[in-house]
Amino acid sequence: EKLDGSNYDMWHRKIQFLLEDREVLEPLLVTMSAPATKDKDDKDITSTEEYKTSLAAYQAWCKKDRKARYTMLYCMHDDLIGEFEHYPTAKEMWDNIHSRY
Repeated sequence: EKLDGSNYDMWHRKIQFLLEDREVLEPLLVTMSAPATKDKDDKDITSTEEYKTSLAAYQAWCKKDRKARYTMLYCMHDDLIGEFEHYPTAKEMWDNIHSRY
């Protein structure tokens, strides 16, 4: 059932189940930023293992975030997509959908 504006309560529950099933609910609960490329002394740290691990985690989060956003948009009526597709993260989209309905 696609979000049409009048069915938010049920859509909200169902979309959480769907996002959990697709293993992409995390971006609604946790936000991430790209890891810093320099340390406090302005020294490049991109070759360190810590940076590489942080970058891999961030890239995995970005992929989940993108999938979560696309899933939510796919589960909306066409006339609502334009109102929400511009949000850069799934969390921002989620919060704005909640605020609206």
